[in-house]
Amino acid sequence: MKKTWIVFLLLTLTVFLFATELRLSSEVGIHTDAWKTRMAGFTAEKGVQVGIQQFPYANYLDQLMLGYTSGRVDIDVPYISLLWYPALATAGYIYPISDIPGYEALNEKDIPGIRNSKLNGKTYVIPYMNELGGIIYRKDLFDDPTEKANFLKAYGYELQPPVTLEQYRDVAEFFHRPPELYGVTLMGRRSIFLATHFMQRLWANGGALLDINMRPIFNSEAGMKALEDVAFMFNFANPAARNYDFQEALNEFISGRSAMAEVWTTGMFYVNDANRSKIVGKGSFTGFPRPENRLGENLPMLYISWGFSVSQAAPDKKAALEWLVYVTETKNEVEAAPTGNIPARFSALNSPDLLSVYPWIGDFSKAMENCIPTPIVPLIPEGSSIVGAIIAPAVSEFLAGTKTAEKALNDAVKEVDRLMRENFYY
Repeated sequence: MKKTWIVFLLLTLTVFLFATELRLSSEVGIHTDAWKTRMAGFTAEKGVQVGIQQFPYANYLDQLMLGYTSGRVDIDVPYISLLWYPALATAGYIYPISDIPGYEALNEKDIPGIRNSKLNGKTYVIPYMNELGGIIYRKDLFDDPTEKANFLKAYGYELQPPVTLEQYRDVAEFFHRPPELYGVTLMGRRSIFLATHFMQRLWANGGALLDINMRPIFNSEAGMKALEDVAFMFNFANPAARNYDFQEALNEFISGRSAMAEVWTTGMFYVNDANRSKIVGKGSFTGFPRPENRLGENLPMLYISWGFSVSQAAPDKKAALEWLVYVTETKNEVEAAPTGNIPARFSALNSPDLLSVYPWIGDFSKAMENCIPTPIVPLIPEGSSIVGAIIAPAVSEFLAGTKTAEKALNDAVKEVDRLMRENFYY
């Protein structure tokens, strides 16, 4: 009888200690693997049990929406793509994190991409993973004394990771030695990836997709320059790159077949994966170049982020906030990063401990400090259609020679204008 009573007390104590259970959800991915390493520590420190549901990326958003629309919400803290939150917030499925008492402990000033997490002045996502569009490059080639001497002789200045668009063109031309080595790897398949090549150059030249009144303006002089520069750079890419998406581009680069790849920072994880890469330890990253006359300007650069949100139906929003504060504090971001994450806080990015693991992280942090982090699509419900279904085909048509740059962009602007009018933006 006494033994039974002791067991009952222990069970009761366990239930009391872990009466609060925080239910998290995420895709299956390496940055999720990173923050999952913090779950046990959070439970030990806060006395809050943490559970997680994970879904393949392809159907994760569908699973989230199914729970929200059915009213059977079993997720308190969804870890989501930055691109999803406007629709979830507008529908009332996620709660403004900035309305939870104690929110100030998250220290927004330390998170460079936080402005993209705000809707109507309220914050709905706390970024955890972030990356920029730029160039991953073969450090061993750029540091080679013979290559440096030959480049200086040919172009009259020192070989370095390209800072300007002019340098980018020269370096791609210099290293273009097909079929053994290509100057640059690009993503030419008609998709959102191809559109990023255009958008990066549009922004670098001072252009924009939409103006403050949400009207399309990318058929500008900056847009024309951007489109023509994309076509020019394909002269120094593998002809097969016309059919590349992100994965094919990475595979070419990590096989050692190109000097540079125009992708985003995640590529560095592939470079240093000993099971897949032939150039482990030989890569680095630099932010996307801009014209020489725009050096020093804060210009948009492609920004990709995932972060934590809080469900409107979460019963204990204080516990949810405690998790957000804990998992995104500098120490925890730094310790988790080697599992496969690029932290979203400047204080973590600039940590000497992280620099010893990711020697390229300083260049990433510098790029983040000197740009306006800009999402891959406008953060409106029509954003993916604008970029993937209208701009990408326009770029593809120009590259194929079926339309001039002017016609391709003018036709695309008309399509975006029609889309925006149909959805009552003006």
